[in-house]
Amino acid sequence: MVPVDFRHASATDYPSITSLHVRVSSEAYAGMLPSDYLAKVMPGEKAKLWERRLAPPVDFQKLAITLAEVRSDLVGFACCVLDEETHFGTYLHNLYVDRSFQGNRLGPRLLIESISRFSEERREMPVHLLTIRENYQARGLYDRLNGHVVEQKQNVMSRYPDVTFVRYQWPSARVMASNASTLCTP
Repeated sequence: MVPVDFRHASATDYPSITSLHVRVSSEAYAGMLPSDYLAKVMPGEKAKLWERRLAPPVDFQKLAITLAEVRSDLVGFACCVLDEETHFGTYLHNLYVDRSFQGNRLGPRLLIESISRFSEERREMPVHLLTIRENYQARGLYDRLNGHVVEQKQNVMSRYPDVTFVRYQWPSARVMASNASTLCTP
């Protein structure tokens, strides 16, 4: 397994997180989302998202952002939004791993590391996420993590066709981390 360092994100990580988010999204969603959106609209949306999230001071009462680095290079990140759609639990809004590190159990390791930083109370709360229905690579991971599809919904993107999302949910962050640890066992 590749030696990986995990740490909390800070305001200075804005450019590297944005770059990785745009690059991985462009690869992952090719053929699922319109190419002009991926090339022209999405980069600006992600830049604004991370600029807003990481504007000093970062509010760690609302966000839990864990970075994975190899030799000081960002290779993955997980972002949990702690105050959004709370009726479903903690919202795992982002789990992104650089393509060259996919298949090395880095996604599950990021989840374990992120959840280990939660309070005891938050570890007992459900966790949920949304993904594009046709994102079979990500859905394969969520299925292996024993997530349950609890909802499908249409999201109308301006000027683009409807996209169907599925919501996965786990009964608790503790259960999700336990399931992730079984995927990390060789």
